[in-house]
Amino acid sequence: MRTCGIPVARMALLVVAVSLFGGCAFLPETFIEPRAPGGRAQKGLCPPQQFLLFERDGVVMAVHTRFSGSGRRTIWLSFEVPAHRRVRLLGSTLETTTAAGGRASSPISGMWYGSKNQSVAVRPESLMVGRTERLRMGTNTGYGMTRHSFFHFSAEYATALGDTFTVTLPKVTVDGFPWDLPPVQFERVRRWILTPFNC
Repeated sequence: MRTCGIPVARMALLVVAVSLFGGCAFLPETFIEPRAPGGRAQKGLCPPQQFLLFERDGVVMAVHTRFSGSGRRTIWLSFEVPAHRRVRLLGSTLETTTAAGGRASSPISGMWYGSKNQSVAVRPESLMVGRTERLRMGTNTGYGMTRHSFFHFSAEYATALGDTFTVTLPKVTVDGFPWDLPPVQFERVRRWILTPFNC
């Protein structure tokens, strides 16, 4: 049997070699995947996780979730805000609905990250003022690097949300204009993914 002109045995050997010498391997992973109309899926860097990205006028908003210990789940929202952009959240809580119809809300807390490893706590209703650095490596977003001002918000839930739940995002404005974002559905999935050994 041949695949794209390469014998299967030779293809398998190539996959093993890449895994051993590249420090990566294809492994089965289980994670909670976010989905919503207009969103773009983006694989997280490490550990394996999935982000959902929305973009408007150069502003990038990302959503993802992870367990934060003791059975608690944290939902993260982040914003890359370039120079000459102003972004504001019009709410201070995240609302969730489970597959069984249960509802829960949690307050949002946030941090701003800038150049030279600077960071400061911010309130969700604070105005996010954009800035773009030219002469630095950037800030790690979890799915890549950004030279824009980076605002990272989170809401933690002690309530069990289950394998499928929906998050209603707060209203957002960009330069004073509304940015209506759809509800985001999270669902547990299991997939084979290429991941570093040290994740």
